[in-house]
Amino acid sequence: MKKTIFITVAILVVAVAGAVFYLFSNLDVLVKMAIEKYGSEAIQTSVLVEEVAVSLTEGSAVINGLTVANPEGFSLPQAFSLGEIAVDINLDKTNKELIALDTISITAPKVFYEINAGRQGSLNILKDNLGVGGGTSAAGAPAGAESSPGSETAPLILDIARFEFKDASLHARVIPLKDKSYDLKLPELVLTDLTGTPEQITRQVLDRLIDHAKKEIQRLGLDRELAEMKAKAQQRIDEEKAKLEQQADEQMEEEKQKAEDKLKNFLGR
Repeated sequence: MKKTIFITVAILVVAVAGAVFYLFSNLDVLVKMAIEKYGSEAIQTSVLVEEVAVSLTEGSAVINGLTVANPEGFSLPQAFSLGEIAVDINLDKTNKELIALDTISITAPKVFYEINAGRQGSLNILKDNLGVGGGTSAAGAPAGAESSPGSETAPLILDIARFEFKDASLHARVIPLKDKSYDLKLPELVLTDLTGTPEQITRQVLDRLIDHAKKEIQRLGLDRELAEMKAKAQQRIDEEKAKLEQQADEQMEEEKQKAEDKLKNFLGR
């Protein structure tokens, strides 16, 4: 009997050890699959990841080649093509209900922002697809994060000390403005003390990013329009100047001819 119990326990230990080994040896793949699955479901468009490298001993993770497709109704294929995403995990604060991150740093991302003929913004549609209000309550707790006493599971909460979005480039297409396109650099975006569900925090980040993009498009658009207006005005001035010079030359030629005719008439008397 004791031998049977011992064998049973040994089998369980081996099974658990095997499961743990499988989990940790395939952690990168599992995280990649989770990002693609839940990310695509959250924003209702395709989210793909090239590579994930997680180091639990160091409390760090690196995500490469994350792309987010544009929603239907837009011609640009992507909304985001993120470069390297470096994550520092606070292992001391992290538990089953809270994931604490010291930093999320996204380097050299590409943002594609399109406003279609219906004046809808692609990034705005992605934000609306999340369907959850962002922000925190006055007490600092995430809005909507509280669970009722009878609920089985509390929502997963993220606590991000610092979020960095740097060296970003923006390609914007504004169809209502004669289908104009803009390529420019976005200012560095830094957010601190973000707390909430993944959906809430994503909405907060998108809000700031959309605001950044609109301001840069407006600034560049106004500068370009002003330059075009100046060029057109200068062209009109040059054209009017040329006309005046031509008229002056013609008038001078006419007066010269009149003077010659008078002289001929005088000499011919």
